[in-house]
Amino acid sequence: MVAVVSVLGVNCSPTSGGKTRAAIEAVLAGAAATGAGTRLVELADGDDLASVVALLEESSAFVFGSPMYRATFAAPFKTLMDAVPRGMHGERSAPLAGRAAVTVATAASDHHFLGPAGMRDVLVDFFACHVVSPGLYVPAYGFGEGGVLAEPFAGRADVLGRALAELAGAIAGSTALGAVTPNV
Repeated sequence: MVAVVSVLGVNCSPTSGGKTRAAIEAVLAGAAATGAGTRLVELADGDDLASVVALLEESSAFVFGSPMYRATFAAPFKTLMDAVPRGMHGERSAPLAGRAAVTVATAASDHHFLGPAGMRDVLVDFFACHVVSPGLYVPAYGFGEGGVLAEPFAGRADVLGRALAELAGAIAGSTALGAVTPNV
């Protein structure tokens, strides 16, 4: 039996739309090509964080995207992570634990390429999320006319989306992969 995979893309940019959204959409398109259902939310649109956390609960995989500023992720990603329960200290749920994710980072230049490591660290070490490496990093020159993702970045996004859907399916078919929990 093939697991039904639902992928939630979360644009953690302080502004709606833009290059970060375009990069997330490219990863989601790769996941959709495998038959996964996809949805995208924009934190800048002002959705209540509790409703975003509820969407995390309903999803089997995630694409978290953020622009990089001074080699780190934008504040909305941190704000969301602060609102996500880990299933510890009396919390009743842990929507990221044992689930699959891809990180997407956009930046003005290659100087910020280490920024996505902070996103991965939080997802892996704090939430026990399975993150497809290395994630997608797209500097400004990775976008063509109209903000469309250019090669080789578009190809990378497609592969990451497919890998995300496959990993989510593998987790659904495993007794151990979905059972991991945070260490502390």
